[in-house]
Amino acid sequence: LLLEPAITIPQGATDITITETGTVSYREPGPTPGSFTVTNAGTIQLASFTNFGGLLQLGDNLYSETDASGPPVQDIPGANGLGTLQQGFLEASNVEPVQELVDLIKTQRNFELNSQAVQAADQMLQIISNLRRF
Repeated sequence: LLLEPAITIPQGATDITITETGTVSYREPGPTPGSFTVTNAGTIQLASFTNFGGLLQLGDNLYSETDASGPPVQDIPGANGLGTLQQGFLEASNVEPVQELVDLIKTQRNFELNSQAVQAADQMLQIISNLRRF
């Protein structure tokens, strides 16, 4: 997938950086040996929709605009409630693995406790049933 508007970085550019606000810059050799110049290549914009639930899910984390989602509202990252960009990071899920494991253990223990209560009730009913025979 391509960015719109496109950002072009020339051959030989080094130290490509992306700021939280989406500004892309790079370093290239300067006119004198050992010098360099920092050039701004452009800005990555983010899009927001009035109804996220109305987006058409295409798969692989891709979505498409529909009439229900409304038109995209593009702005720079960090402005008007949009998220920011972080260079060198992958998107994280909203799952806390430690908390999920603790919840799983709690659920398992609750199930065991309920199972033991049902077994105890069953044994009491068996004892009562056996007493009625005498």
